[in-house]
Amino acid sequence: MQNFFWQNSTAIIFGKDTVKDLAEHLKRDGVKGVLLVYGGKGIFKSGAYTQTTEMLTKAGIKFSEVNDVKPNPRVDKVREGIARVKAGGIDAILPVGGGSVFDSAKAIAAGSCYSGDVWDFFEGKAKIEKALPIYGVLTASASASEVNGFAVISNPECEIKTSINSPFVYPKVSVIDPSFQITLPQKQTVYGGVDIIAHILERVLDGDEGSDLIDEQGYALIRTMMRVIPELIENPKNYDARAEYALAGAMAHCGFLSVGRRVRGDFSSHRMGHSLSMLYGIAHGASLSIVMPAWARYLYEENPVPFARLGEAVFDIYDGTDEEKALDAIEALEDFFKDIKSPTTLREVGIKEEDIEKIAANASRGETFGTLQTLEAEDVLEIFRLAY
Repeated sequence: MQNFFWQNSTAIIFGKDTVKDLAEHLKRDGVKGVLLVYGGKGIFKSGAYTQTTEMLTKAGIKFSEVNDVKPNPRVDKVREGIARVKAGGIDAILPVGGGSVFDSAKAIAAGSCYSGDVWDFFEGKAKIEKALPIYGVLTASASASEVNGFAVISNPECEIKTSINSPFVYPKVSVIDPSFQITLPQKQTVYGGVDIIAHILERVLDGDEGSDLIDEQGYALIRTMMRVIPELIENPKNYDARAEYALAGAMAHCGFLSVGRRVRGDFSSHRMGHSLSMLYGIAHGASLSIVMPAWARYLYEENPVPFARLGEAVFDIYDGTDEEKALDAIEALEDFFKDIKSPTTLREVGIKEEDIEKIAANASRGETFGTLQTLEAEDVLEIFRLAY
């Protein structure tokens, strides 16, 4: 295990009917006005909008709104929010939604304290040095944006979907009320679950053989997700399953699974999946269930150990060589994605074979990436071909 420093500064309020508890944090911190950021109709159906605005009104906190944040959130909506903040009267950002809403809120919070264009942060032209505080209400678990410093934003102008990571954009307080997720469409539950599983896999499959304790926590989270996703498909109103799903989502990507590791994970699948979302609007989780098995098949022969260990810990695969166990584990993971009806091939989402080179070029962008194995442009192209 490597030396490490880890701190997560987000306070979590977890459970039913807990939005009202956010008021004391806002008042204690002297917040007088917030920008309410949200997406579409889901927060009205779940009751999250009503509970949040009633809480703000009772606390005497003014609010203005930026809505219609889309999945795969765009920089133009972020710029709209920044303009609203700079018009005055706003001390904090309050996202009510899932990862796309939280990510947009983070970019707004940082961009509101910067004189240039917010996209500078995503291109590495500027470093975040300050941000408005963020107090969030989560309505869809997946990205763990409610408990981390990451934000992923798309820019259609340059056809890039990429991220920032800064300690300044950790939410100060996040409310996680699993009951808000009962009304989610089944596909969103499935795709969010795939994203959560991917966040864990990208740690336990990074090739670090000195992190057994942390890996075991990851395997337990994967087993939990593989149990609760089918339960929620069968009964979306199962509160206990929703609660386990939501807590697992937060634990998967809050930084805990990276402590003591030689590296902090291998996010190659996320990078390649972002290209599918950017170019074709494919749901993020769906992009991962397509890319991750193909990535694994491309790498396992030269790197069988992490896949074999996954097979033992999650799928009870003990027979055979490491290479045989690794391949069986990859097939078992792909079968699970199929069972929950998340796509595993590019064909299933309507992508044509002749488009593969374009997708691979968008993902590579003339750079190498990857931890378990460094991927060149040719490697990325072959992975997408395997995914077809």
